[in-house]
Amino acid sequence: MSKEERTAFLLIHGFTGTHYEMEPLAKHLRNKEIYVENIVLPGHETSVEDLKDRKWYELTNYAQEQLNILKQNFESVYVCGLSLGGAITLHLGANNPDIEGIIALAAPAFSPDWRMWLLAYLPFVHLLYPFHGNEEKGWEDNDSLKTHQSYGVYPIKTVSQLFKLFKINKKKMQDIEIPILIVYSKNDPTISLKHAEKIYYSVSSKDKKILQIQRGGHVIPKDAGRKQLFEEIDVWLEERTK
Repeated sequence: MSKEERTAFLLIHGFTGTHYEMEPLAKHLRNKEIYVENIVLPGHETSVEDLKDRKWYELTNYAQEQLNILKQNFESVYVCGLSLGGAITLHLGANNPDIEGIIALAAPAFSPDWRMWLLAYLPFVHLLYPFHGNEEKGWEDNDSLKTHQSYGVYPIKTVSQLFKLFKINKKKMQDIEIPILIVYSKNDPTISLKHAEKIYYSVSSKDKKILQIQRGGHVIPKDAGRKQLFEEIDVWLEERTK
């Protein structure tokens, strides 16, 4: 079977989240006749207990498997991920120089919370403190917040796995040579411009851009800045498909 000429996108949601937070972007891309695979990461949309014992490479390996399927069937493939999904997107971008480009939304370039360092060096703390409350901060679109789905807590044991992924990405970002759009929200309480700039100056891509979203918080595809995001992605794609 020959490859389809259409463009395909792999979308990857954030830590403890669901594929629904990427669905507004998925719908927008589908309306542009782009094929979308909006995946659910292992340990998500099941139970927080299921997520607790997951290793970082289970998440990246699953995303790679889904990317491989798209690469087998489509000529042009892009990856776009949010937060943890953005970190996985960077990981895939470093390992797949044959894809067209990547879009990293609110992607952490390093540990966004100093407490992650403690978890890295105190690996058994999760036995005393297994879960931490998952606060929803920085939302502007309250109607979207009401429909947002995620685990109410996150497992401390899995957070230490994310720290490992961030450390690996730090070494591998220089291997990214494909086009990259680095997106962060001006009002994101978690991922600041420093993360976007770290990614920008770490990758080897000649075609790279930082985009600041003016409205909304961390969950960019669903919050108040989504319209700006969609419009900017349209322009970015058009410029690279001429």
